[in-house]
Amino acid sequence: MFLQYILLWVIIYFAAIVPPILSPMGYSMTGVLLLQNGNPWTILIVTVIVVTLSDITIRIVQNHLIKKWAGYETLEKQKRFHRTINKINTYFKQQASLNKVGEKWKKHSETKMGKITTFLFAIFCYLPIIPDIIGTRLLYKKIKFVPFVIAVIIGKVISHGTFIFVGKTLFQLLHLAK
Repeated sequence: MFLQYILLWVIIYFAAIVPPILSPMGYSMTGVLLLQNGNPWTILIVTVIVVTLSDITIRIVQNHLIKKWAGYETLEKQKRFHRTINKINTYFKQQASLNKVGEKWKKHSETKMGKITTFLFAIFCYLPIIPDIIGTRLLYKKIKFVPFVIAVIIGKVISHGTFIFVGKTLFQLLHLAK
């Protein structure tokens, strides 16, 4: 069973990067561990810790990549990668409405109510509604690191905890697990 936990760790860690394939596989592995009478609290703790580490990694790597891609804008190389990065950078810079929304959010987030709203939005971003990689990008420079980690933990406890404990209850009702 320890090997299954390690496989679950690997799948859940990379599920934030490839959500359409690995997220359902992670939930399936969680269900298999529940059917094999795995401790639901252990499964919850493992999944929340691994997903939190994955989202922290995405945030750090994303910050590094965005800074690096912004440097490619000044280069006049004709390689495909550079052309694509130039198109992405110019697209986001030309979006006046996005800039207006970003400025309004920045002004609003300096107030106490704005910080609470941003924190609640961060929790919403880490529910299983949108992929984590998109949620992390939406929160780029909008929330500090510690509230970001707390929001990830709360969002993942809500999503994974509900799945694990409701699943365990259903398995017990159907007499598939103890």
